Amino acid sequence: WIDWQCEKLGVPIIPVEPEHTSSICPNCSSRLRGNGYRRLKCPRCGLEEDRDRIAVLNIEKRGLRLLNLSGGPLTAPSAPQMTDVFPNRCGEPNCPEGTLAL
Repeated sequence: WIDWQCEKLGVPIIPVEPEHTSSICPNCSSRLRGNGYRRLKCPRCGLEEDRDRIAVLNIEKRGLRLLNLSGGPLTAPSAPQMTDVFPNRCGEPNCPEGTLAL
């Protein structure tokens, strides 16, 4: 699905190694420590963030490194929204009111 979306939008795909993307600090590369449910904190630089956001930053950093580019944090905090499919993603219109939908 991601391949198709990228091709449709003209976005290049850069495969990166996913290992340790949510356990290494994207700022200083230190090992992160748990700080509550889904939150991690860096003991060296103090970065505290959701583990999925940390993974996104590390994946971005690895991709830019593969392209020999540098960059800061992602500018858009969320993925682009799909506008070319029906809301139920099955290609069918929404069920009329009172109809059981699974």
